[in-house]
Amino acid sequence: MSSSAEVLHDRVEPYAVGHDLQLREPGRPLDGMVNAVGIGDVNLVWVRYGGGGVIVDTPPVEAEFAMCAPQAPMDVEYRRSGRKDVAGGLLVLSQDEGMRMSPHPLLGCLVMSTSTDRLTRHLAAFLGRPDRAPLEIRPDEGEAIMPAPLVERTWRHVCHILDEIAADGPPHPLLGRALEESLLNAVLLGLPHSAADALTQPPRDRRRHHLAGFIEDWVRAHHAEPIGVTDIAAAAGIGVRQLQAVCRAEWGVTPVQFLRDVRLDHARAALLAAEPKPGAVAAIATAAGYLHKSRFATHYRERFGESPSQTLASRTHASRRN
Repeated sequence: MSSSAEVLHDRVEPYAVGHDLQLREPGRPLDGMVNAVGIGDVNLVWVRYGGGGVIVDTPPVEAEFAMCAPQAPMDVEYRRSGRKDVAGGLLVLSQDEGMRMSPHPLLGCLVMSTSTDRLTRHLAAFLGRPDRAPLEIRPDEGEAIMPAPLVERTWRHVCHILDEIAADGPPHPLLGRALEESLLNAVLLGLPHSAADALTQPPRDRRRHHLAGFIEDWVRAHHAEPIGVTDIAAAAGIGVRQLQAVCRAEWGVTPVQFLRDVRLDHARAALLAAEPKPGAVAAIATAAGYLHKSRFATHYRERFGESPSQTLASRTHASRRN
């Protein structure tokens, strides 16, 4: 709980997307509260700002995915087009247009965020074939496969489970994976997106390899260490050739590419949350498991279409994008 907009902002942002706050009634203290949790690559946040309320400015989320469920009708303005709306249900933040939102001061808002890359990989694992094209969420185009309430109901169900076990500490990794997959499934089924047609086709008759979950969890837990393909194979108790077959079948990439993608995903999340300052890129590259900054920069640009420095600077320039 805090009366400071800066404290509330800093508590929310690592679990949501880059944003700025403006007091709706300058001089009136807030009475805010934040409850946030990360489940795998999915973050859930409940925030209530209190006081006279705030205006939340967000830049285009680009390669991130974020949506909110305001607990009361919320005024929304799209910065580039000038379009205004009132959100009474789920609201997906725009990937290419900044937004300005005014959540209810007392009832607050739920926020869920992940990356479009994580959704893309989850979809590919289900379909049984690689799909390297970034997923595009299209809330105003086409129809979802299932009714939109599925998303919020799943979201609330996950929150209920987490509340029930909160006293026992973090959820067991197996439960965490199941909850994360439930949220990702709900998004892919309950929102219109660029791969909806693929999901309407019968999935390939293929079971997920029994070691796929272990491999993914192990790599994510050890990605910052100087590990390689032989280390991953040894941890899984298989040979390198079998590891290559599993990675190709499950994610459509080689083990080296899979490890690289995990490191780059973690690095991007860190860059988006970091303050621009000298040495930040090098420190984040090292923390992600990269020993050579130039190689990190090359791989990063290939994957995300911009340099690490550009991503780091995006928070500073976010308010000028629109």
